[in-house]
Amino acid sequence: MTRRGYNRISPAALRHTLETVAADAFGVPGKNVEADLRDDGGTLGAAISVILPLPPLLPPSPGAGTPAAAGTLFEQTRAARDTILRRGADLSGLLMGTVDITLTGARQPHRTSRVDGGPHQTGARPGGVQTEPHQTGARHEHHQERRPA
Repeated sequence: MTRRGYNRISPAALRHTLETVAADAFGVPGKNVEADLRDDGGTLGAAISVILPLPPLLPPSPGAGTPAAAGTLFEQTRAARDTILRRGADLSGLLMGTVDITLTGARQPHRTSRVDGGPHQTGARPGGVQTEPHQTGARHEHHQERRPA
């Protein structure tokens, strides 16, 4: 019998795969997730740390915003763990063991709109007065304003 070779998945590739799956399961950017892998009695075990976005402090205005996540934080974490176990096994081809999840903090999510709900314009001020962006340098050391006609 001849041996044609073998396939090997590096630990870094497995870790990155599980971090990506976990980020998708929690709906956070990949930079908010870290995973440590271990042997869990012959299966792949993982300790995953996640930084979640803070929930909104104000209710969304009617017809705008994203829907709130269903369930409590613990229910959401259980659902994410099930997704990580299922997708991690599908993608790696390995049996998944224990997946420990630690919520390590919270960050304010990136805002896509202004507080007053107005369109985002460089230098926009309430009342319609537009300003030019401040430029540094020898010739542009002051702020210019254009007033509406």
